Amino acid sequence: MVLVKYSYTFLLFFALLFFIPNLAEAEDHTILVGTEENSIVFSPSLLKISPGDNVTFVWTPGMAHNVASVDDSSSDEYNNSGFRSGDVQEGGEWKIPSYFTDKEGNLYYVCEPHVGAGMRGQIIVQSAPEIAMEFGDFPWLSYLLVFPLIGALWIFGFRNNPEAPRTIALFTTLFTLGLSVIVFFKAGSGSGFRLMEEYVWAPKLGVSLLLGVDGLSTPMVLLTGIIGPLTIVFAWHEKERPALFFGLLLVMQTALFGVFITLDYFVFYVFWEIVLIPMFFLIAIWGGDNRRYASIKFIIYTFTASVVMLVGFMALYFESSVNSFSMIEIAKANSEFSRDFQIWVFAALFIGFAVKIPSVPWHTWLPDAHVEAPTAGSIILAGVMLKMGLYGLMRAAIPVLPLGAEYFIPVMVILAIVSILYGAALSLGQEDLKKLVAYSSVSHMGVALLGVATMTELGFAGAVFMMFAHGILSPAMFMIAGVMLHQVGTRDIPKLGGMASYQPTTAGLFVVVFLGSLGLPGMAVFVAELAVFIAFFQSHGYWLILPIFGMVLTAGYHLWALQRALFGDDSEEIEINKVHEAPWYEFYPIFAIIVLAVFFGIFPNYLMDPITVASYDILAFMGEV
Repeated sequence: MVLVKYSYTFLLFFALLFFIPNLAEAEDHTILVGTEENSIVFSPSLLKISPGDNVTFVWTPGMAHNVASVDDSSSDEYNNSGFRSGDVQEGGEWKIPSYFTDKEGNLYYVCEPHVGAGMRGQIIVQSAPEIAMEFGDFPWLSYLLVFPLIGALWIFGFRNNPEAPRTIALFTTLFTLGLSVIVFFKAGSGSGFRLMEEYVWAPKLGVSLLLGVDGLSTPMVLLTGIIGPLTIVFAWHEKERPALFFGLLLVMQTALFGVFITLDYFVFYVFWEIVLIPMFFLIAIWGGDNRRYASIKFIIYTFTASVVMLVGFMALYFESSVNSFSMIEIAKANSEFSRDFQIWVFAALFIGFAVKIPSVPWHTWLPDAHVEAPTAGSIILAGVMLKMGLYGLMRAAIPVLPLGAEYFIPVMVILAIVSILYGAALSLGQEDLKKLVAYSSVSHMGVALLGVATMTELGFAGAVFMMFAHGILSPAMFMIAGVMLHQVGTRDIPKLGGMASYQPTTAGLFVVVFLGSLGLPGMAVFVAELAVFIAFFQSHGYWLILPIFGMVLTAGYHLWALQRALFGDDSEEIEINKVHEAPWYEFYPIFAIIVLAVFFGIFPNYLMDPITVASYDILAFMGEV
């Protein structure tokens, strides 16, 4: 009997050890119904809790309110199946029944008498998301930042040698391409951030060089690595101040890598600003006749947007109270952000990023910058720089401000559709081939923004895939414009014609690039558009007709420009006899891009796998999945 008695005692002891930790995990949360400063507000209006936590509403004395659950953030009436505190009361407290907070989900509620005044709130019941972080055993990401700078300094040392700068730049960018490929494959398709590194910069301010990559950033790192050597080769015969020209390209590559691999808001902003400086000088020094106007307009638009973005970053830093600019730490503290705070800060960040996407109506700097920039500048601008805006939106704004992102979904959808249609319509009316490609970028990036606006895993994945696909094919379009300008001295489509018979192989490449850019199945753009449109149909139904019509316009301006520029009768407005096959330094970059576009069009899973995992991680952190 004694043995049995002690056996039961031990069983009870171990049972308590098993259950007590689970019971202890439940936390108590309080929501004020009205405050001394504002009588018609729930404080906090947004509360994140774990399943099983307790939530108690406490009335501020003398304020007549009640609490009633509704179906969603826009509903005004009690849903009859949720919780309700009862009739209006002026004091006391009330606890939500535990079975409402036991399961993950979103609980929306209002004060029935004051719902018209906006007295509503939300409780997100979600297990605390774990942000996986894996620090690397070798500083691969630091090497990505350092080696382009070393190359730029090396070029400066040989500035009096006209041949050395391009050779040094080529070997430097080939080395960084190798590093970017290594980073892409070492990061793999796992969840969370990989290959992380941290170097404390200003500990009292919470600033550090925090580096890391995931499935959202590795495609952009790979894209930056690919575009680097292609740009150098295409600009192989640059004769005007070659040391400064190629040095600026390498400095820009360092800054672009920095934007895509840093996880600190302050350092992110520093790299973001550094990117603008080399591009400004590339346009201002090597640009066309109207380069002064284009360069100043470029810096005014992009710098002003950056300042607005910085205001948003500082608001996040002060509101989070974590004494750190780490995107990870601030994101973990976002449960303290009210809905209004999230909306206003997301608005600031969205404007800052939308200018760089660029989205209508902040797009007007882009055509001028592209038309006046040297071809190498246009390649970098279209291939990588335009991706900074959408990447920043997905990395620095949406995960940390989920309610703000949700509020702006209609705005993003409208701007995306307008950008698609407006950009395509303007492209259809352009005579300058370079300006046509510039407006086509507005349309294509509108498709990517549309994918983000779906707030779905497939939509996010399609958006990032579009960023990559556009990032390789749009530079090829600018290369084509450069080839035509170099050979016949003009990019005006009506003045061209009959060129295909004089350069049949090169014209064949041009045709493939144009077809890939318009979304030919089997090439990368088609995969991206298909993913985005499926996601948009699932979230918005037959509104899909509007962006689909934009694809009709896209096919129209591509094919019409191609027919007028390459085929038909020989043009009498150019010296047609000067037309010849493109030289090797122009031919092979275009050919390499075609190979990449076909490869990722046929085997999209190499990109889609890591992108999809990162998209799921973002949505899971937001509480959307």
